[in-house]
Amino acid sequence: MTFSLTDTVRDALTSGGIVNGAASALGISSASASKGLGAAGSAMLAGLANKARDPLALGEFFNMAQDPALTSSTLDDPARLLSGAAEATRARDLGSRLTSSLFGGRTDDVVGGLARHAGIGSTAAASLMSMAAPLVLRAVGGLVRSGGLTVGSLGQALLGNQSEIMNAVPPSMAGTIGRAQIYDVVREAQPQVPHLPHPAAVEPKRPAWWAIPLALLPLALLAWWFLDARRTERQVDTTASRYETPAAVATRTPPPAPPPPASKRATTPTTPTPATTPTPATAPAPKAQAELKAVHVAEVNRELRFAENGVEAKLLAFLRDKSAKYDDKTWFEFDRLVFDTNAQTLAAGSHEQLENLAAILKAYPGVHIKVGGYTDNTGDPNANLKLSQERADNVKKELVARGVPGDRIETEGYGEQHPVAANTTEEGRSQNRRIALRVLPPKS
Repeated sequence: MTFSLTDTVRDALTSGGIVNGAASALGISSASASKGLGAAGSAMLAGLANKARDPLALGEFFNMAQDPALTSSTLDDPARLLSGAAEATRARDLGSRLTSSLFGGRTDDVVGGLARHAGIGSTAAASLMSMAAPLVLRAVGGLVRSGGLTVGSLGQALLGNQSEIMNAVPPSMAGTIGRAQIYDVVREAQPQVPHLPHPAAVEPKRPAWWAIPLALLPLALLAWWFLDARRTERQVDTTASRYETPAAVATRTPPPAPPPPASKRATTPTTPTPATTPTPATAPAPKAQAELKAVHVAEVNRELRFAENGVEAKLLAFLRDKSAKYDDKTWFEFDRLVFDTNAQTLAAGSHEQLENLAAILKAYPGVHIKVGGYTDNTGDPNANLKLSQERADNVKKELVARGVPGDRIETEGYGEQHPVAANTTEEGRSQNRRIALRVLPPKS
């Protein structure tokens, strides 16, 4: 059976119905939807090609591609595919497994590259990736069901079409996926060595007697120069010849100034340090990220990557504790949500944590949560209250897009209320700019 993986995946993702449906569901242009879906498919094929020599990875992909959920007509309607329907949820879960296995911790970077290529926001790019993954699986599953594709022939097709696959990956994504990893090494032609006569047949020419001292003359001059340099002990500043990038020069700490003479110390006034301009309440400050570890979560039957004290770990501990008390004091702060400056939109670095929480919440279908948004006290209180509500609503929107029913999530923006630290320092203000969730009591 002759087939082209690139053509198969492209046709599955860029048909008119899929593109127009995705554009309508996400509020983007059809041109952007087409570029984004095509790039997502190319990226997944490239990630799969990276694993073309790994039979276990190919076998896992092969099994996912044959899942019955991928034959549902839900996949033909992008709006339904992003809904909370059971078939859509199962299909998106398979797609999430695929992207995690292909890209791992680089998934957010791949989504960021997709956003730049298609000229759309990171949220829309993540939704396109979530939509494209099950469609890619279905396209390959169709080849399997037709009886023409096996694990072995899949690996051969990936290896045999590496150049075609990688040429389809946009430049903004190729570096993240690892373009150089899947190219076969091109062996350079061996240089043609001219035929030389056998050494025995060549009569060596003896150098003239005066050539020997002439050849030694440069060595003698070099030795004389070296000894002369040692005698003069010239001091050379090696830092002047060291190459530094402009960024390194700009951030290099200057050497401390020498102390003034004793006679002038008492009379020289000290220049006051200018006050630091406070950071606006809407600009999230970067926080040190704890080490992320891959943990097998039995409830979702796969590994999730999160910090030991992250919101995922705290939520799982609470849900597993049969004696846990439901009250309005027990909140779990998100530790990896990043919002665009002065906006309610989430940056690409937030997607992994949202995927984790969606998977956990779907494993506990009876659990309802409340998402709270908070700011510091810098700026207009009403504007802060509005921003905190918009951010909480956007977190809900992202969880719903990942298959959590919207009626299980409440939101509230608290603005500068309920600070957890003093607003008199930047560190305190940074702690007060946060998103948290709590588990609501079971509904009767």
